[in-house]
Amino acid sequence: MNVQDYILSGIVESYVLGLSSPEESAEFERMCAAHSEVLAARNAFEIELEKGFQEQKLEPPRELKSRIFSEIGKEKSPITQSPLAKPSLIPRIGFARYVAAASLILLAGSVLLNFYLLSQYKKTIAKNEELIAAQTQVADNNKVLQTKMLRYENAISLMQNPLMAVVKMPGVPKSPAPSSLATVYWNTQSKDVYLLINKLPAPKPDKQYQLWAIVDGKPVDAGVFDMAEGISFVKLKTIPKAEAFAITLEKKGGSSKPDMEAMYVMGKVTG
Repeated sequence: MNVQDYILSGIVESYVLGLSSPEESAEFERMCAAHSEVLAARNAFEIELEKGFQEQKLEPPRELKSRIFSEIGKEKSPITQSPLAKPSLIPRIGFARYVAAASLILLAGSVLLNFYLLSQYKKTIAKNEELIAAQTQVADNNKVLQTKMLRYENAISLMQNPLMAVVKMPGVPKSPAPSSLATVYWNTQSKDVYLLINKLPAPKPDKQYQLWAIVDGKPVDAGVFDMAEGISFVKLKTIPKAEAFAITLEKKGGSSKPDMEAMYVMGKVTG
């Protein structure tokens, strides 16, 4: 048996709690002298027991020590035998006192063992709570992932609908971000408008993007939208007819007229 297996065998706890046999105790002391790991394990367990006492603010009964020494002390005092006493009773009385003292010692050991078991129980409960918290976090992450997957599947299904007219909107020449790109998916039957945000810079907190439909040469509000993490595919207002679509950056909540200086993308309806 190697040193680590020896430590894990339970001998450390048995020795400190006074439950090991004389042979086991002698062997344990030799191991402590020969191996620093064993000595460290012994010291750590003694500190843990002491910490357990302090945390629980519990002590063995105060009278326990005095009772033990009182019982043992009675045996050391001379026994005055009454002339009427039977000699055969004296050993029995002495044996009973030793049994009482031994019982008190076992009681003290039981108190120490209970403190140790309580400390281990608390550690197990703490680890279990950590495990539950980790499992809850994993479950929350799975829900978020499932929501994203459903959104992706819905977007793909709408994009593949043969009734959708696809309007590509690249960045305009004077766009604040010329590399911007967005795509309108316009259902030619229901006239519902969906917007795929391919590439747009994140707006400031007091700003919001707004989609416009160009109808008979005039801009018509098609709705404001927010940026979303991952694929951003949003449903906006229903537009009966349009010649083109464009996106501007407006004050939060949208505007009644587009800010032409803040137009990012624009695309014409074909077909």
